[in-house]
Amino acid sequence: MPSLPENLAQVSGAMIDSLLDGARQVTSAACLAKSAAGEGSKLAVQRWTDAQGIIHYSDRKPPTGARDVRTVTLAAVPRVVIEASGHDVNLPDQLQQRAVADALAVERVLHDTLAVSIPQGLSLRIVFVRSAQEYARLIGAPALAQSAGAYSTATRTIHVRMQDEGEGNFAVLRHEIVHALVHEAVGNLAVSINEGLAEYFGRYRSAGMGGQVDIGSERTALLAAAPDGDGTEALVDLLAPEGEAFYLDGSTMAAREMRYRRAFALVAMLMGSSEGRDALGGLLHQQAAAPCTAVAPERWFEQHYPGGLRSLAQAWQGFMRSPPQEVRSY
Repeated sequence: MPSLPENLAQVSGAMIDSLLDGARQVTSAACLAKSAAGEGSKLAVQRWTDAQGIIHYSDRKPPTGARDVRTVTLAAVPRVVIEASGHDVNLPDQLQQRAVADALAVERVLHDTLAVSIPQGLSLRIVFVRSAQEYARLIGAPALAQSAGAYSTATRTIHVRMQDEGEGNFAVLRHEIVHALVHEAVGNLAVSINEGLAEYFGRYRSAGMGGQVDIGSERTALLAAAPDGDGTEALVDLLAPEGEAFYLDGSTMAAREMRYRRAFALVAMLMGSSEGRDALGGLLHQQAAAPCTAVAPERWFEQHYPGGLRSLAQAWQGFMRSPPQEVRSY
């Protein structure tokens, strides 16, 4: 990509357009998975009237003496269908229940905060793997061979490298579930925003009827990842890479981790204000309208974030230089 001037505000709008055109001219063949709705299940419901004339509905047999008994058959499509297996390892305890609960919880927050609607009947396979060699073979993507988890859009399968710490398995699984939900609802989203959403909502911990994202716990990591300068060039460098370039640029593990932290910080910062949520939600809706061609986020934010890319870069950089001690509840 071309080098950028240190102060984007000093160049003309036409020059900004030229820089953004140079940063990304990509059309991807990856499309929305469009999972077929689940076949569902039939539920037999008993309807009856008791001695007081009160009508009851239940999946249990009516009591003796009930009148006007009828059987009503309801076709119910499950919201999320999870098929889990261990390739070379036993599955973590309560995997099935927690995977479904996490998927539904994240789905609710995406819908309530960004108006993203997940298709009903999402079907996912989850495979836990212990061996590093087997994991690399199964995911078939050299750029992700050192990752803890990967989601295949082609097979709608999540592969998770088994972690030594139990909760670590579920953190990785939540991250990949977010990728699955975003792919189903939005399509071929730019990698930086896709990973930022997965990093942010992957930290969502269910609690009762809601859940929380602990921003303050990431304070040290965000401080270390804060960019120099005014942040504009670093922001375009984060937003522009497409496909495996996001994972390969810089080659070192430290460089990759920094990109993940910066992507998390961008989404966390946007989620913290109404104008940020509007810009992010608008990008997701624009992407869903054309799921096979990735919308360039740098161009979208230049046009739709108040003050454009330079203003966004300043807010993003300021967020990382002074991360809030905040727990967000949803």
